[in-house]
Amino acid sequence: MIFAALLPLSVLAQEEIKTVTLGIVVFPPLVIKDSETGRCYGEVVEMSSKVLKQLGYNMNIECIPPIRLYERVKQGEIDLTVNVKGTAALDDHATFIDKPVTNLTLMRVTNNARLNEKSIAGIRGYDYVGERIRLVEEGYEFVDMPSSVDSIKFFLFDRTANLITYERPFYYFLGDNEFNDRTSSITLKKNIPTFFAVSLQSKYKENLFKKLSAYSESFKEGTILEHATKPTPQL
Repeated sequence: MIFAALLPLSVLAQEEIKTVTLGIVVFPPLVIKDSETGRCYGEVVEMSSKVLKQLGYNMNIECIPPIRLYERVKQGEIDLTVNVKGTAALDDHATFIDKPVTNLTLMRVTNNARLNEKSIAGIRGYDYVGERIRLVEEGYEFVDMPSSVDSIKFFLFDRTANLITYERPFYYFLGDNEFNDRTSSITLKKNIPTFFAVSLQSKYKENLFKKLSAYSESFKEGTILEHATKPTPQL
């Protein structure tokens, strides 16, 4: 007690600040990683920082491949992530906030010049809400890459005949380019919700889950991203 009394107030205040680590995979435009600086940014990164600050937390951000992410969530080294439900490597080690962060659309892209081939690029560790198993049962052979950007590049560089991907990162990477006659897409599933997931080993798990749940229940919008990024009314 004597020692604490001698500490400057700024030091005590600094010790009271809770810092949580958000671990997330590269998923443009929601999560983008600068290739030169390694800095992570994007809609979900900025939104998460804003929401956590409102709830009394500082945020560290780590953009890492799914396999490493799931292992670090399991160990409690990452407090919070954003993911779909049904991922075997994650679901037993995290608890999900009920309201979605956002909704995704899953698609398969095909090289029409290679219709008889079954090679397909995907992200290592992604179950794709059951579509991976279904495609394997249909004879597709996965070539797994570390991230969405890697798998998209692999397909567009003609290394596989097919690609399974989410719509937003694919069209973000495609940019102003359009599909040509050699390429077509098939929508597999729409409106796939993705959620905040709190690690069961996080030292903040109870408080973090409680605050995020209360926050997500405090507004009528269907997703957290929609609410957090809506324009502030001008008085």
